[in-house]
Amino acid sequence: MEDRKTLWLGIMCALGATALWAGNFIVARGFHHSLPPVTLAFWRWFFASAVLFPFALPHLIRERARVKEHLGYLCLTAFSGVTLFNTLVYVAGLATTALNLSLIAMVSPLFIVILAWLFQGEGMHGAKVVGTLMAFFGVLLLITGGSPGVLLKMRFNSGDLLMMVAALIFAFYSLLVRQKPQGLSMLTFLASTFFMGLAMLAPAYFWERGFSIAPLMPLASMGVVAYLGIFAALIAYALWNRAIMLIGPGRTAVCYYLLPLFSGVEAMIFLGEPIGWVHLVSAGFILSGVALSSRQPG
Repeated sequence: MEDRKTLWLGIMCALGATALWAGNFIVARGFHHSLPPVTLAFWRWFFASAVLFPFALPHLIRERARVKEHLGYLCLTAFSGVTLFNTLVYVAGLATTALNLSLIAMVSPLFIVILAWLFQGEGMHGAKVVGTLMAFFGVLLLITGGSPGVLLKMRFNSGDLLMMVAALIFAFYSLLVRQKPQGLSMLTFLASTFFMGLAMLAPAYFWERGFSIAPLMPLASMGVVAYLGIFAALIAYALWNRAIMLIGPGRTAVCYYLLPLFSGVEAMIFLGEPIGWVHLVSAGFILSGVALSSRQPG
């Protein structure tokens, strides 16, 4: 049974990743119109890989035999977590509304909890089930602004289907992280998945560039893409992967429900957007749900 220190360290890593991904939404608000979706994804991972490379190179050289031994696993993890996930989110954002994207993204933690239970034997005790449902309800309350009728007015399209696929892929990636081979350091694992994922994304990037008349990389965009690459990709993924290794994908997933809450707080700080009663009540449900889900059985 895990000790309390491990539990809290895992929760803090998951919360740190979620907070950085929330900042991703704040920084990137309206930004997807500046660059095509695959181009945005490509440069995000390019910056992340470039920053990681000098630190990871000695580890990659030292563990090259391990990388070669588990090349199939690393390619699958890279393709799901790097090549596909964020690219599909950016493509979906061109065809659907922010409300639909937010709601469908919140299905991903449910996918992770269910898949971890089905395929990895992670416990589904009463506290985890109740906590997950409480957090999910809090997110619904927050996103709909306390008006359930908003859900009835939603219209679904191809972008929503892509976002649902992206949510399932992220759940699949999170389960793969738990299966990281022994003897493969986290730095080598991150570098391998980043570099392979970027390489697999490159053909789609060059194909998209062939149909685009936009500049290769507008100077005004470089700072934002650098932020997305370093903080929302490199650091956030490192924290998320660490959390999964410490407390498992199920508990880590429930912390993801705090993403819209973090987004609201950051929007208040940086964009001056107000916080009302819906935010406070939603925060109560989400935080209580995360706390319940983190409890050990009995």
